Amino acid sequence: MSMCGVSVNVGSIRGMNMRTTRAAPRVRPGDGANEGKWIMVDIRPSQSVFRLYQRVVWGFCVVTVTLTAIVVTKILIGHGFLNSNEPLSSEIIPGNHRFNNFVLGVHILSAIPPLVIGPWSFVRRLLRTALHRWLGWIYVGMIFISSVTGFALAAVNTYGIFARLGFGMLAIVWFSTTYMALITARRRRYREHRDWMIRSYMITLAVVTVRVLPAPEHLTRAEWYPLMTWLCWVPNIILAEIYVRATTFRGRLKARFARGA
Repeated sequence: MSMCGVSVNVGSIRGMNMRTTRAAPRVRPGDGANEGKWIMVDIRPSQSVFRLYQRVVWGFCVVTVTLTAIVVTKILIGHGFLNSNEPLSSEIIPGNHRFNNFVLGVHILSAIPPLVIGPWSFVRRLLRTALHRWLGWIYVGMIFISSVTGFALAAVNTYGIFARLGFGMLAIVWFSTTYMALITARRRRYREHRDWMIRSYMITLAVVTVRVLPAPEHLTRAEWYPLMTWLCWVPNIILAEIYVRATTFRGRLKARFARGA
């Protein structure tokens, strides 16, 4: 087989470790010492930059979600969601402020553990361990609670039908992607499980996104809030899908290259 003008012995490729990122030297025409010999040239790009990028993103994610979890919890408790007689959210049961505030508190606080657990679920050293499985069950359970209570709050949102649909769809997609992550893990389809976990966690990061989205100065809260209910999660799921498709395509290319195609 010929690659980039250099003959390559397919059998040699299959028998050698292709994890190296340093290309073998090319052979110049007329080099008598190498004439008639098969050589291997690794033309794949280096993996070091990609791995560094993954570690930087992971570290940034851990710091960001931890700080967000602390701030959100402090604000929520500071508002006294357990004993406040003032309405802190849309009212599921009109007039019953304590119950409505309690549902809001459960919704937000149950979203905190998945936010913190998520990055650790992708650590390779923890995969296929009891800790990974236990963290996974906590992650799934808390998201199911948060998404159901979130859907209930979305149904009575006072900012109109567009806002209700935004947060309602967020709850449905969050629940669905997490459910698929659970099902694929139970069926030992780990590659698909990883992809669904990426989608699920990017939706979980809506907790962060909703806090950092800058509100345009020319829009009132009533105008901005309905848009925010979509912008806090739709870009996240799009980025997740792009990443999943890109890594899947990259994995197929590596497999094809390893087979000598």
